[in-house]
Amino acid sequence: MSYLRNLLTLCILAIVSNSFAQTNCKTQAAVFFESAKFDLSDSSKIYLKALTDTLKAKLKLQISISGNTDDVGDSVFNSRLSENRSREVRRFFIDNGLDSIKLKIGYNGENKPMADNASDMGKQKNRRVDIAIKWEIPKPPEPKGDVRELLAQLTNPVSNYCINNRRDTVLYTANGSGLLILSNAFGDEKACKEDCINIEFKDALNQADMIFDNLTTFSNGILLESGGMAFMNAKCGKKNLRIKSPNSMFLILPADTLKDDMKVFFGLRNTEIEPMNWNVSKKDKVWTIGDDFHTNLHDQLLAYALKNRKKGCLGIGGMSKKKIAEQIKARSNDLQSQMSVSPEGNSLSGSLFYIASVSKMGWVSCDRFSKNKTAEYSIATATNPTTASYIAAPSINALIYGTQKDKKFVFIAPQGFTYKFVGLKYEDKKIGLATLVGNTSETSNPIIYKPYDSVTELKDAIKAYFTK
Repeated sequence: MSYLRNLLTLCILAIVSNSFAQTNCKTQAAVFFESAKFDLSDSSKIYLKALTDTLKAKLKLQISISGNTDDVGDSVFNSRLSENRSREVRRFFIDNGLDSIKLKIGYNGENKPMADNASDMGKQKNRRVDIAIKWEIPKPPEPKGDVRELLAQLTNPVSNYCINNRRDTVLYTANGSGLLILSNAFGDEKACKEDCINIEFKDALNQADMIFDNLTTFSNGILLESGGMAFMNAKCGKKNLRIKSPNSMFLILPADTLKDDMKVFFGLRNTEIEPMNWNVSKKDKVWTIGDDFHTNLHDQLLAYALKNRKKGCLGIGGMSKKKIAEQIKARSNDLQSQMSVSPEGNSLSGSLFYIASVSKMGWVSCDRFSKNKTAEYSIATATNPTTASYIAAPSINALIYGTQKDKKFVFIAPQGFTYKFVGLKYEDKKIGLATLVGNTSETSNPIIYKPYDSVTELKDAIKAYFTK
């Protein structure tokens, strides 16, 4: 009985393990008989009943039943005895719910011994029915969905502005980010025959908006601390325009506190739904209020005007250097006045801002390289094409994208930091969101996805999560 119990355990374990490991599965079983008998013992019935119950749910099941005997008696008797043993096992399977079509029987008499018939133990092993079992485990269906579809739907829209290329212009978003565009920033106005140049502009100042535009904060594998990000583009009709020269356009980003060593970065990625990589600009500079940006801008405008004045313009009836300086002063004062008022008409004086020169269009950020040590941090959750995840480090305004590896999301994250996890799922057109607050020095808690009915509800939930 102990032997049968162990054999049953091994058989069931083989069935369970094979079902997860491969598509076509097989295992072996056996029952044993008294000498010259073919009726099943009570222990054999218990064993076969458990085996039958296990096999009922198997797909494309095939069972081969093969009877055997020891060498006692003549070969004709043993052949008939082995056949009866096979039929008895087959009958038991059918009576307990297995389809007869799935059962095939054979019998070997004394011709296929398992052990030497010279001993009683050997003869006992030969009085048996071998049961060879095969079945098919279908491959689990691939999840229907692609989280990239959801990421594309999350993307924040751009705001469009129509500007005159011959005038200095200051634009502001509802979040308080600004764009200072000097006159002729895109070259001579005659190059564009449209009534105005269309400016596309949007910002991502917080981690919720970073997630919506799938931005993240890494520069070639090095973590960044972000002072804010923005996207900008200029079009003349359908043609994208380039900035004429450095220091023709400036990005204004509001800040709670001002940090040192901030630099201008330009974002690059292959598609809009892949994580962003940031490359530092060698042409551009970041100013703060303490850097006296307006003095620098005034000096730049004056130097440019003097350099490009027409020869002979300083004679009688012409414009003197003094007159040019007066006009430039009035122009820079007007720009300073425009930059000091929000779209709602509220004064921005005393507020904190980064002002960054922008030498080309696209995604721009005002960041600095983080000095915090980073290491791999894993969060166990479903990893497949339907999922994506981020962890945010609010204290340094960093957002890190999770790489899928061994049924885990792996993050290159600062050590010992409190984080906010965001998991996104898009399967069968159904939206799921998982959130979790943890610390990178501790193992994360289990992840649970909550369903949402629309992208709008999902965005509202993410915004609320980051404002807590």
